[in-house]
Amino acid sequence: MESLLYRYRNIAVLLVVILAQIVLLAWQVRSDTDVPMVRVWAVTAVTPVAAAIETVRNTTTGIFSTYFELRNAREQSRKLRTEVDKLRLENQFLKNDLASAQRAEELAGFQTRTLSKMIGARVIGATPGAGSKSVLIDRGSSSGVRRGMAVVTPDGIVGRVLAVFPFASQVISVTDPGFAAGVESQKNHVHGILKGLGNSARVDFVPTGQKVEQGELFFTSGEDRIFPKGLPVGKVTSVKEGSNFQDIIVQPAGTETAPEEVMVIVDPVHQAIPEAPAPDTPVFLAPDLKQDTQAPAAAGSPTTTAGKLEDQYKKIGDAQKHVFGEGNPGSLPPNFNLKVPGVNAPAAVVGATGQTGSTGPKAPVAAPKPVAPKAAPTPVEPLP
Repeated sequence: MESLLYRYRNIAVLLVVILAQIVLLAWQVRSDTDVPMVRVWAVTAVTPVAAAIETVRNTTTGIFSTYFELRNAREQSRKLRTEVDKLRLENQFLKNDLASAQRAEELAGFQTRTLSKMIGARVIGATPGAGSKSVLIDRGSSSGVRRGMAVVTPDGIVGRVLAVFPFASQVISVTDPGFAAGVESQKNHVHGILKGLGNSARVDFVPTGQKVEQGELFFTSGEDRIFPKGLPVGKVTSVKEGSNFQDIIVQPAGTETAPEEVMVIVDPVHQAIPEAPAPDTPVFLAPDLKQDTQAPAAAGSPTTTAGKLEDQYKKIGDAQKHVFGEGNPGSLPPNFNLKVPGVNAPAAVVGATGQTGSTGPKAPVAAPKPVAPKAAPTPVEPLP
């Protein structure tokens, strides 16, 4: 039996395959499907493998694409940070240029308002020492700067020139203990000597009893022959009575912010100290809107359009000696087209003759009363 099967094994396999194909065709016809079963089996067998391969491919591709995207994003972020830093630096430069232009404009305006002759200078460094405060400016003897000249800003005095070099000068600050200048209060015109305290200044030699108020401004008095009279110094921050002299602390206005540009006075000219404003100065207020729109009319004047028109007609009738009302039935109606100076026509010049209307008689004007015979009618003067 085994030899028989082995002998006809090919035919047996063929018969089995044909039989299986017939069974499959019968099953396909019965199930009413157009897809061959072999194809269904093949697709079913290949689908898991293809899905696994596609998953691996998508994962690998996603990893590499994400890596390259992150790398590009990192490069873009670096470029953006570089551009932002560059823009910030340019913005800072523009702010510095704008501040310099504004300071230059303030200095130019200050120079035009001040009678003294000045030259501009720039602060190029500081020379702090033990208990001293001074700065260096880029103007020296070659620019006409001399020792003892005053150094100021539009806000107030800064100091005076302590030492002069060919192309630079050393300026002692107003807050330096070695600085001194004559000052005068704005409101009560109290005189004293300003001396530096390191971070502020003090006004010495003001006798007890003289009135100095907190918040009052001090100006240079010109008595030191260094600073011309009328330059702002600072505001009083503290006033204390002493046995002989008052203890007055002043905050210098010119050193509240470190100045970068200053003015050196080469030819001082005194000017008046500005008057202090009164503490109870009234403030101007415009009329209220409701009061302005609902203002009452003048006494005796009509307030409505109809009233104004009625008043105009009455004045025209009076100019023609017309009597309004039912008590005069025989009188002729007035000519309301008549031009009456000062009513519905421009006021006539004294001595001029009035013009007649289109249908009415001549309107008399304000003129010297003519001399006429007794029989002639007296002309009527128009209402003003």
